[in-house]
Amino acid sequence: MKIATVGKGGSGKTTIAGVLARIFAERDQRILAIDGDPNPNLALTIGMARDEADRITYIPSNLMKRVEGADGVPTLELSYSRDEIMDRYSHKAAENVDLIVMGKPADGSAGSGCMCASHRAVRGLITELTNIGEHTITDMEAGLEHLKRGTARNVDLMLIVAEPYYRSLEAAMRTNQLCEELAIPFIRVVANKVRGDEDRLAIESFCAQHGMDIIGVVPLDEAMMEAEREAKSPFDFAPDSAGVTGIRNLADAIDGLGRSRSSVSTADAVRPPAS
Repeated sequence: MKIATVGKGGSGKTTIAGVLARIFAERDQRILAIDGDPNPNLALTIGMARDEADRITYIPSNLMKRVEGADGVPTLELSYSRDEIMDRYSHKAAENVDLIVMGKPADGSAGSGCMCASHRAVRGLITELTNIGEHTITDMEAGLEHLKRGTARNVDLMLIVAEPYYRSLEAAMRTNQLCEELAIPFIRVVANKVRGDEDRLAIESFCAQHGMDIIGVVPLDEAMMEAEREAKSPFDFAPDSAGVTGIRNLADAIDGLGRSRSSVSTADAVRPPAS
């Protein structure tokens, strides 16, 4: 499945993406992780050391080129083959996890230009690098801009990471609406940093009112916060912590979605034509 995490800044979407990648990889699934945030941090959350992360080669913003189709209508396609992209820009982030990073604005300075080309590059990667592994996990930019640009148009599962606060839940609702407009097949909320039943019930009530489905609950966990302060992956720092256990349960639910999707596709393939 092509999975993406999105959420308000500070919601924990990068932590969810990085730990999910490690959990799936632990299950002998090959994972392609894409850091689609211009302020990239996914490498550290997956488990790369700081000096390794600093040596990452970012994908170029001109990865997508405009070509004229047979019908004369211009379209975009990758400037390199899948193999070339993996050879040039993928990095071994952990066992069974390859990482590609979008990187920063053109020259890394303020006022250096818009990120339009970079958004197109991420959209191309999500679309064209399908089947590199069992799952592609993309950590999207915080906010809604990438959804308005259709960067995640070809994602199978959008995980909207929400905290038990009104502004975070309002942002999750707006994100859900945009995902529906993009016709993303599966849109699910991850309730993150949940302190107890009161927080969980608040998120459940809000989501029920707005027709949003919750796929997992991850508790507020001091061990995960300590891992972030130490610039380490929670998966390595505290593998048995409550937070990582919550993300393990999330991974189980995602695998269940994948199996249900596969069974529906198989049923459609064998269904006899209508007489």
